[in-house]
Amino acid sequence: MKLVQVINGEIAQYSLPKTGTLKNGSTVSGYHLLDEDILRDEGWLPLEDVEPEYDMETQYLVQDGYEILEDKVIKKYRKKEIPEREEPRDLEVEIEELRQIIDILLGGEDNE
Repeated sequence: MKLVQVINGEIAQYSLPKTGTLKNGSTVSGYHLLDEDILRDEGWLPLEDVEPEYDMETQYLVQDGYEILEDKVIKKYRKKEIPEREEPRDLEVEIEELRQIIDILLGGEDNE
């Protein structure tokens, strides 16, 4: 289970350190191995990270912050539509069209 530390309603840390300092000022080696009750007392809450269902063909997910509750933190997501893909340009056709325009501007039609 992933834990995040919440202090004053804000996420302070996103992963348990191996060495950390407790609220009482004590430095603890093996901080990440502390008992669940001690960690909860230090502000560590379980992170619920469940992606919503979405259509992978037409949508993608964007992280949309966190909801901090009393007993857990929920990672939020937002669905976004994948923009329609434009057809690739045909550069050969565009070059030919530009040549025709240049010929017209330079009066090149009479020169052929």
